[in-house]
Amino acid sequence: MDNSRTKSAKINSITASSVQFLSLITQFIARTIFIFTLGESYLGLNGLLTNILNILSFSELGIGAAFTFLLYEPLAHHDENKISALVRLYGIIYRRIALIIMSLGLILMPFLPYLIYGKTNVVGNIYLAFFLFLLNTVFSYLWNYKRSIFLADQAGYLNSLNTFAFQFGAQITQIILLLNWPNYYIYLVIQILFTIASNFQISKMIDRKYPFLKNKIVHKVGPATRSYLKKNVIGMMSSKLGGVIIFSTDNLLISAFLGLVSVGKYSNYTLILSGITNVVGQGVGAVTASIGHLNVTAGKERQNSIFYKYSYLSGIIGLAVSIGLITYFDPFITLWLGSKYVLSPLLTWLIVVSFFITQLRQANINFTNAYGLYWEQRYKPIFEAAINLIISIVLLKLTNLGISSVIIGTIISNLVINSWWEPMILLKYGLKNNIVEYAKFYLTQLVSGVMLITMAQYIVRTLSMASDIVKSTALTTLIIIIATMIFECLVIFYGYPKSAGKISVVGIVVHILQGRKTKEKYE
Repeated sequence: MDNSRTKSAKINSITASSVQFLSLITQFIARTIFIFTLGESYLGLNGLLTNILNILSFSELGIGAAFTFLLYEPLAHHDENKISALVRLYGIIYRRIALIIMSLGLILMPFLPYLIYGKTNVVGNIYLAFFLFLLNTVFSYLWNYKRSIFLADQAGYLNSLNTFAFQFGAQITQIILLLNWPNYYIYLVIQILFTIASNFQISKMIDRKYPFLKNKIVHKVGPATRSYLKKNVIGMMSSKLGGVIIFSTDNLLISAFLGLVSVGKYSNYTLILSGITNVVGQGVGAVTASIGHLNVTAGKERQNSIFYKYSYLSGIIGLAVSIGLITYFDPFITLWLGSKYVLSPLLTWLIVVSFFITQLRQANINFTNAYGLYWEQRYKPIFEAAINLIISIVLLKLTNLGISSVIIGTIISNLVINSWWEPMILLKYGLKNNIVEYAKFYLTQLVSGVMLITMAQYIVRTLSMASDIVKSTALTTLIIIIATMIFECLVIFYGYPKSAGKISVVGIVVHILQGRKTKEKYE
């Protein structure tokens, strides 16, 4: 890897991480102002409508990733004709997706009252709110497809800066308006205007950097490329279907069975979780390119060794964050919004355990992405989504568990399907190894982690220091250190495969970085 590519990778990574962190802070500020000016019912409606549009946008999943991959080669060889052909095709597909989403949204609109438990007049005109949300999503597809060029050309930092600048501008404008004229519809109109401005600006930047895209000569994509798109886009869409259904239907189910207030309270926790997940993902996912290179240049023994080290590191990070969440959620929510927004101990425990189980999947997910094994696990999301929805709905109807029903559905679908299906595909088609060693390793991580999370919550609740933020911070830090050390010992002595070599957190980081150096050597 030459210096310019290394420099670009560092700039993209640092920019993305910094922007994600700053964006998280502004989201917290905007959320706080939103709650205290419009109330928790509007917060719940906002979460519900966001989830509905995420589901309607399912048709886009996989297409962006596929086109970004296809642009690598022509950009490297400065093949302007092929780049133009791909961008043109991408634009046509996105405009069709926008039309599909608009049509589906208009068809769904009359049924909105059936998705909300209780009276809807407390949040004004839900049809107008949904239509504004729908417009924002549709407008995002007008020029958004051009962002893939920056991502493929190692200029992703320009996309990150553009996104953050306009999101920040929108949130500041919304905050000012909410403080002076607390109106939800004006809030949504501001969102639409900044979405259009962001995409218009990115389009102008692309046209300036790649002027040949404005050439009116039409170039067509070849049959080989079209064949790739048909197969791999389907595989990618299928692999992401489970995530969309599971995470985007949570608020939908909660709203339909419990009401908008419950959606609002739960969405405060998911805001924190999604923010932390994105920040952690910037670091943990940064080695995906190195993993892909190992598939080409290294033997299976070394690949398996790095896989287990990477899995172990993901587990350590997941546990540390989970312990922080289980011990700090109550005092943080109390300080931020007030004690009435704190969820029950059982629900908090379920949310954190679900987060931890998801983090244990990260190594499998990143290795699967790096090895391109989308097609091989195309059926998994169907079973995952079905189990999740069935269990969630049954528990919501037959029990008084409330929001916990939805989280239990997610946990069970993860354990029953993802815990063995994802590693089975990876080990069979990618790493060429058996699943017995992995099963022992995974179960050790899972049991140890859940046990430590449970103990940490018990200790914190027994000491009852939720009202003292300073003492809570000190206690959380101490518990994280001790729990992490115990977790390391249990996994190393009882679950870590001997064939993967010696293990330590520092050793893992060095090992992964060595993989990147090997990549540089071959390139």
